[in-house]
Amino acid sequence: MRWFRDSFGAEEVAKAKRTGGDAYSLLEEKAANVPPGAYGIIPVFSDVMHYGKWYHAAPSLLNLSIDPEKSGKAAIFRALQENAAIVAARNLAAIFKLSGKTPDKIVFAAGAAKSAHWAQILSDATGLPVVTPVVKEATALGCAAAAGIGAGLHHDFVGTATHWVKWDRHFEPNATHKAIYDAAGERWARAYELQRQLVDEGVTTALWKAPGL
Repeated sequence: MRWFRDSFGAEEVAKAKRTGGDAYSLLEEKAANVPPGAYGIIPVFSDVMHYGKWYHAAPSLLNLSIDPEKSGKAAIFRALQENAAIVAARNLAAIFKLSGKTPDKIVFAAGAAKSAHWAQILSDATGLPVVTPVVKEATALGCAAAAGIGAGLHHDFVGTATHWVKWDRHFEPNATHKAIYDAAGERWARAYELQRQLVDEGVTTALWKAPGL
């Protein structure tokens, strides 16, 4: 999302500086008017985890239309949000299958969790309720909790979480949207497989490769 903002969001960045707003929020306001599925745009960025042979294809945007309404900044921004949620849903599904356990909700934290729109997309893509905490920077809060436990202010992480973590918002999945994202995920998986082949053939350059590959 930072790449997209810095590459294509100069207008929003300039407006945010003038008004004291946020460029991401300005882009998202436009993206919120794009229908679920983002007109079929297929972003190719991060892949799902492949463990023994984990690498990403070359960054790409597939299936763009020459209709500016269906391929402009708003549509691409929404497609990126949706794709991140779809990839997360597929990674989570693998964890649920491996563990044999499916949680009753997902905790969505860090910078992206500031976006209620993105949190709703994640809930729709996973089919699970999503909650966001008041303090979004979970890593920093966890470090503070560890320091507090070390200093003897709290006994353990469970007790600290009970006292420190407060919930901000709750999102319920939309079954109609989930069906759209499931279908989009199947198209993305097939497209990504072919994009990985281009990397294997030396036609394109991988976004990232795990050490040793």
